[in-house]
Amino acid sequence: MNHKKIILFLSASWLCGAMAWAQMPDLLPMPQQCIVGEGRYPAPASFLYKGLNETDSINRKFAQSLLQGTDKAKDYWKLVIGERGDRAVRKVRKRIPDVSEGYYLRIRENEIIIAGNDERGTLYGLQTLRQLLRSEELPELEITDFPDVPLRGVVEGYYGTPMDQETHLRMLQFYGAHKMNIYLYGPKDDPYHSSPYWRKPYPEEKAQEIREMVQTSREAGVDFVWAIHPGKDIRWNEADRDSVRLKLEAMYDLGVRSFAVFFDDISGEGARAEKQVELLNYLNREFIHTKVDVKPLIMCPTEYNKEWSDPEGGYLETLGEKLDADIAIMWTGNSVICTLQPADLQWVNERIRRKAFVWWNFPVNDYVMDHLLLGPVYGNSLQLAGQVSGFVSNPMEHAEASKIALYGIADYTWNMTPYDSIRAWNYAFQELMPKDKDALRLFAEHNADPGLNVHHFERDESVRVRPVFDRFLRLALENTVTSSADYRCIRSEFQAISDAADILQANDENPYLKKEISPWYPAFKYLGEMGCEVMNLYDAWRAQNQEDFKKSHRHLRALQYLSYQYDAKTNQEVNQPGVKVGGKVLRPFVDKLFIHLTEEFNYRFKDSLATTLNYSPYRLESDVAQLRNLSVSLRKGNQITVSPLNEVLHWNAGGSLTLMLQEPMQAAYVRFDVGVDSPDWLVFECQAEDGNWKTLEPRLVWSTIYQIDLPKEGKIRAIRATNHASEQSCYFKSFLLKLGD
Repeated sequence: MNHKKIILFLSASWLCGAMAWAQMPDLLPMPQQCIVGEGRYPAPASFLYKGLNETDSINRKFAQSLLQGTDKAKDYWKLVIGERGDRAVRKVRKRIPDVSEGYYLRIRENEIIIAGNDERGTLYGLQTLRQLLRSEELPELEITDFPDVPLRGVVEGYYGTPMDQETHLRMLQFYGAHKMNIYLYGPKDDPYHSSPYWRKPYPEEKAQEIREMVQTSREAGVDFVWAIHPGKDIRWNEADRDSVRLKLEAMYDLGVRSFAVFFDDISGEGARAEKQVELLNYLNREFIHTKVDVKPLIMCPTEYNKEWSDPEGGYLETLGEKLDADIAIMWTGNSVICTLQPADLQWVNERIRRKAFVWWNFPVNDYVMDHLLLGPVYGNSLQLAGQVSGFVSNPMEHAEASKIALYGIADYTWNMTPYDSIRAWNYAFQELMPKDKDALRLFAEHNADPGLNVHHFERDESVRVRPVFDRFLRLALENTVTSSADYRCIRSEFQAISDAADILQANDENPYLKKEISPWYPAFKYLGEMGCEVMNLYDAWRAQNQEDFKKSHRHLRALQYLSYQYDAKTNQEVNQPGVKVGGKVLRPFVDKLFIHLTEEFNYRFKDSLATTLNYSPYRLESDVAQLRNLSVSLRKGNQITVSPLNEVLHWNAGGSLTLMLQEPMQAAYVRFDVGVDSPDWLVFECQAEDGNWKTLEPRLVWSTIYQIDLPKEGKIRAIRATNHASEQSCYFKSFLLKLGD
């Protein structure tokens, strides 16, 4: 009797089916339904194809690439492929799910059948088979599968360096391989996507790259969506209306068949809802609908999250009432960066009168570029599938490192209810660095949270060991006996971190990943070494060994200094320079324990060992909410820079930003750019060494960049900028204090 085990993934049944599922390789995304039989067969060496002449060229090419086909070999398997209605798959037509992009896959001895509801469904069935063929044997099984979310994928919409062409092509293939079906091209720093050149055609070299991306997307089963971002300087007249349409026509000529218009992160005239609607409806009717092969239009609104939505302005309601119903509207949630729950989607869907197209700002790190966001994808409700028209992730500019999250995005959007964030996370490490996956996971565990940031977004970090570290630190600060088991765990963790940093620096199996995140490896090494040394300090304190304590103290101070120096010199060509690791749990543990033990030592032995940790010569203070948590960095040894704000700044009346120096210093000038001409509402002052404040006069350097020359005589303690008028809407593009004379 052929007993079969049924694993249904339509509900939370992963645990029930885990034993049966463990008999076959992991699949990602997880199928909706799988029936696993008892049969196990050696993986085929070749295929005899049936149905190739009926399927489309992309599926034909993909199927033939899986294994070498044959007409003569004896030890071959039959591979039958087709779409609903094809003769080749007629006998299983009733088993094909009647859902867009759905497919049915059956494996029995010497025969595999893949039947799609449509061409892309067949392609996804072939992608599942591709994953299965990586094993040395195939199980007897039947898979019935289809996506929960219609549009699933990635929006390249971050601030920073756009992906290069090689990376684009590699990532497009990755999206398709994991059943993500849409990619929106909209990097903020592409000048032909946004200002200043959105009205102009791409230069031929860049145009050729677009053609190549379109072709690669088509072969991967991914909709390539080209987005235009005209709102910063658009004029609501017929000439600019035609400019937008002509630019879309030019992109159509390059092969693009899906389009979006972004109005995010702008202010002024470009943000008027009624004008945006007029333009979008015009484009929809005069361009989109006139092309038989173009997908529905997508737009990103100016008020793209609830926090920024004016309850009295009616912006979203205007879109809902007047925007053509087939135009998708993107939405980030209750704030720029957050997780989403059903009530959040209900709120916006009622206003825009359609299902929101989610733009999820994770794992993007353009607001904390000294951090890597490598944690699992979690926090969004598992009940959102019916409330969204699409769900795309905004990645880091580190494309390969972003895959750690994108595996989770692919899994979550395909089969939402049973989604297991840790399963997808572990899958990523196995795929990206199979030989040293444990070292990569350890690195990711301690590099997940963005730290203090303007969006107040947090992620769990160091989850596995945090209870131990918190408990040990609490007892140590209370001068209470700590657990020996906790002590050993902490020792072991810091040593493992130090070892993993070495392993990762030596690993060459993923050169893309190494190139992107290797600057963080030495910082991780320093963290492990500091952790080991602070435990040596703890041992010396418990033993009341003054000589060993001072030795560990000197070494730990040296490591802290070296770590700071490395941070100050590395990853400097970004808006938030430096490299930060373990910032939520491990680094605070080291710092707090170090300070406490040193203070206790000084008190007991009447010594004066240094307890300072902050080597930075500056700090930022502000009562402007959006500026309060901006990072400050020292570049080139003499330039103190405040990171820019990647959104419209609403500078409240009387609000100020103050850059405080740790000690009086000689300074040459301040250079700033708030993105507007003649910002005479902004008053600058410097604080002299004697504590008195002096008003300064800015002068225009170029465009909207202003410079304030500082007094040549004497030193300064601080620089302050204050809004002396009513609330102002502007940008915060740059703020730099040049030290020296």
